Amino acid sequence: MAVGAGLALSSCEDFLTITPTSSIVEEDYWKDKNDLNNAVIACYKRMVDNDLLEKYVYWGEERSDNFERSSAVGSSGPVANIMNANLLPTYYQFDWTSMYNAINYCNKVLAHGPEVVKEDESFSENDWKPIRAEVTTLRALCHFYLVRTFGEIPYVTIDYNNDSQELHLPQSTQLEVLNNIITDLESIKNEAMQDYGNTVENKGRITKKAVYALLADVYLWRASYKAGNNQPFKKVTLLSSYRGPLSEAELTARQEDYGTTAAADYQKCVEYCDQVISMVKQEKIDYINKNGLNIGGGAIELELEDLLAQNESTSGQKKSYAISTMKPYNAIFGAGNADESIFELQVEGTTYTNSLITNLYYNIKDGKVGAFTGPDVLYGGVESTPNTTNVGYVFTKTDYRRWETIIFEAPGQNSFAIGKYINRTVSQNNPNYVFLTDNSAQALTTNLIEQSKRAASNVDANWIVYRLSEVFLMKAEALSQLYSDEENLMTAFNYVREVFKRSNPVAYMPNNPSSTKENDSLKFTTFATSEAMEKLVLQERQREFVGEGKRWYDLVRFALRRGSTAEMLDILSHKYTNSKAIKAKLADIQSLYSPVYNQEIRNNNWLYQNGVWSVNETSSRTDEL
Repeated sequence: MAVGAGLALSSCEDFLTITPTSSIVEEDYWKDKNDLNNAVIACYKRMVDNDLLEKYVYWGEERSDNFERSSAVGSSGPVANIMNANLLPTYYQFDWTSMYNAINYCNKVLAHGPEVVKEDESFSENDWKPIRAEVTTLRALCHFYLVRTFGEIPYVTIDYNNDSQELHLPQSTQLEVLNNIITDLESIKNEAMQDYGNTVENKGRITKKAVYALLADVYLWRASYKAGNNQPFKKVTLLSSYRGPLSEAELTARQEDYGTTAAADYQKCVEYCDQVISMVKQEKIDYINKNGLNIGGGAIELELEDLLAQNESTSGQKKSYAISTMKPYNAIFGAGNADESIFELQVEGTTYTNSLITNLYYNIKDGKVGAFTGPDVLYGGVESTPNTTNVGYVFTKTDYRRWETIIFEAPGQNSFAIGKYINRTVSQNNPNYVFLTDNSAQALTTNLIEQSKRAASNVDANWIVYRLSEVFLMKAEALSQLYSDEENLMTAFNYVREVFKRSNPVAYMPNNPSSTKENDSLKFTTFATSEAMEKLVLQERQREFVGEGKRWYDLVRFALRRGSTAEMLDILSHKYTNSKAIKAKLADIQSLYSPVYNQEIRNNNWLYQNGVWSVNETSSRTDEL
């Protein structure tokens, strides 16, 4: 893993909007708190560079059922092959250099922060603690991306100093990495900042809410790993010239002691979700009181739907549920830093842009699809009801997210460009809110929907890591695994319903014009078992997070929980015409993880390849470089 380590640093006068301009000579740096603050900003800047932004999409979406390759992408290159489950370790998508580079930025701050405490009398240990928590969390997030993608990775906690230095560290097993992430986060969770004093930093920097959300996510993943009785990689088959640290016999014999049960980890997930929900609720109450909206005084009672709604200074004690436009999309993905946001990487749009979206989702400048499009078999129609555990299409007939996720250009189109992040605003052009009850192409001919795209000169969509709707759904997923009784499953259902309800207001209108109103809204009776509730959560996560880099990880977690890919492949294969071939290639659960990039194998003799993808000499250190 030979990666550059020179910190590109900037002024911190305007957090996350001023471009790093220079590299710093290591021995001349780390003298005072300004040096340290600049280094922290550099960590965030590194995580929003395009070489990392593209990894969030490649790793979290490319192999999923959300996307297929567009006509702009060749039928024999890496994108096409990866989507057809033909993964070669030579493909650039598997280069993890940029992620370890971001980890190194964090490790530099963690290594040198104590020096600044000693050097700068105005910077105390108490000043250092929240920064340590912030950067430890960023490092944990990077490792979490890596372990979910590759399964077994080096867990790096030391910093290194120049481009020519090769860091030789062995891989840790998936469980070891998850344990390390949790240990690190648990050690700093009480030190993180709760309020930086302004919206941009509260959403764009690590807060306690972000730490808790990440902990909930990691516990959920570790619980699923344990529930399926998964064990370390076994089928590692490199050439005889390989001189790694583990023999075939040792690899085959590896077994792990889980330490805690899956149930205990699911419970921790619930607890951390509750922490986030409680904090958001208190923030809403504080806003109401601060703005004189507590009409009549007394205790303020907030419902789950209130927590997902934007604050509005004219709405009285509570924000009433809006049965109207696509306002949630416009706040979350248009304006950015919405009230429900927990952590999102900031993109100012000119010097630092989210241009990868225009390459992968939609080319704004040329008005063409990017590398990925939504499969017609999943997006070309709608489900007549959400009350099924065996869905075909992604969206149901009343779901506004179909119009927010897909760029519609003409009736009858069979190629669906992804509009998430591309559209700055989406609106329904009817002052009386005549609702779409069939979500059909007819709306295009009557001009009911307007999608306003970002300008090519200002691609400023923040990359959202966590928002409250995901916390709702993480809690529901954990509850579905912990309980089978009606009371607890109803609690899980309520969290899913509020996310669904926000984007399906017509389904909950008293005067719903649909003749099949009873089929429009979610019904608990359809999902009154643990298995059905789990599938409901998986469906709702797909509807809510298309294009946000989460779907592949959701499917892997679903498979881990079973210790088998069979059920997961039944879902994934909906978009394939050659589903038998895909199922054969992905029969081994180890195949859900990506191969290690061949250049890393060559450079580091401590690394071993994921044996499922070790198909030829491309991973051999004997190749000519």
